[in-house]
Amino acid sequence: MKNRLILVEGMPGSGKSTISTKIRDYLGHKGIDVVLYNEGDMHPADMAWNALLTKEEYNNVINDNKEYENIIKKNSIFEEDYVIVAYARLGLHKDENELMKMFEAHEVYNGRVTSDRFKELHLKKWKKFAEQMKEDKNKIVIFECAFLQNHVNELLAIHEKDLDYIKEYLIELIETVREFDPKLIYLNQLSVKETLNRVAKERVSDNKELYPNWIDMIIEYFERSNYGKHNNINGFDGLVRYFETRQAIELEAIKSLLIDNSIIYNDSYDWEELTRNVLNNI
Repeated sequence: MKNRLILVEGMPGSGKSTISTKIRDYLGHKGIDVVLYNEGDMHPADMAWNALLTKEEYNNVINDNKEYENIIKKNSIFEEDYVIVAYARLGLHKDENELMKMFEAHEVYNGRVTSDRFKELHLKKWKKFAEQMKEDKNKIVIFECAFLQNHVNELLAIHEKDLDYIKEYLIELIETVREFDPKLIYLNQLSVKETLNRVAKERVSDNKELYPNWIDMIIEYFERSNYGKHNNINGFDGLVRYFETRQAIELEAIKSLLIDNSIIYNDSYDWEELTRNVLNNI
């Protein structure tokens, strides 16, 4: 295949996870060496739901939490001067475990580092990923929401960066992997409000004592964000306005990337038709 990196993007509920899996299975059945990275995985390029620890901090965590030693090591990546832990894969409950809270405090998302540091860390990781891709010359890699969603949310909602900054950032990021002919598949939603209503009904917590419903968590998150405070993002209607803005920024940024892309509308929520449209563009 020409496109060795496939980026699947869109707002929550647009079908990113479903379509990413469909692409992986489709290529795998054709005998192609393909790997899919979802949000929260031990990711080769993104750091969402990953904690950044110094080696000393990491060793202290291991020494103080021997009962979790094996699973922590299994979900850790050693970099040059720090260790990245995919803590969302450890099976820890946020409200029950101090270890989970410690890992969250060491994320690079949610404003825990400056925008310059955020950019520096991700450029470094994407460049390292590019070097790995040169070694695995026949492998196709799929990223779900690791390019637009996670980065635009951080830069817009947390650091309140404007469109020009976001476009320049994304251009610099995509340049690190341009030689692999990245293909961007964007699942566009004509009605953000309808999409959020649908996903809210689907993502209902089984145990509200541990986790509230998804929609309640996401509303609270954006209400508390810097963007939310300064732009009167309140309740469900405020959330709709935020995602309408984010989607518009992402669609505008795509024009500047100069990479192969397919913007596919998913307003009918016909997953079979959507899958056919996506696979026809692979």
